Amino acid sequence: MHTILPFWLLPALFVGFCLVGLAFGGREERVTAGALLFAYAATLVFRDRSWAGTQWVTFGTDIAFLLLIGFIALRTPRYWPLFAAGFQLLGVATHAARVIDPYVHAWAYITAGVIWSHAVAASVAVGAINRRRERQLALANAPAMADPGATRR
Repeated sequence: MHTILPFWLLPALFVGFCLVGLAFGGREERVTAGALLFAYAATLVFRDRSWAGTQWVTFGTDIAFLLLIGFIALRTPRYWPLFAAGFQLLGVATHAARVIDPYVHAWAYITAGVIWSHAVAASVAVGAINRRRERQLALANAPAMADPGATRR
């Protein structure tokens, strides 16, 4: 007997990863999570539901997102954007493979896109959790503050 995942599980997981980035992340994580949600919405609205060819709108948004995450990866000392950019590059390569060989089966094209986009979102969530952990450690290691006005006595 085959167990099939509920249809809502993967989109909920993707959105959940993005929400973690928005809720707990710093500037880079929030920008990336917001851009991911925007690209996801654009994909849902403008995709070709027949999957007869390359998803051009998704291809365009994926290239734009790759440029964004590449810019972030080059400017931040954090490591998660490197992983996110690598996964995003694989997603763009998947579109390029479909352009080069239009006989790539739609199931393989869709599955690869889902895998790479979820890996990018998971990278953002890991970055946000690490950022939150760093803030908590900084607060725990901060010197205790005196009561207000204690130095004026």
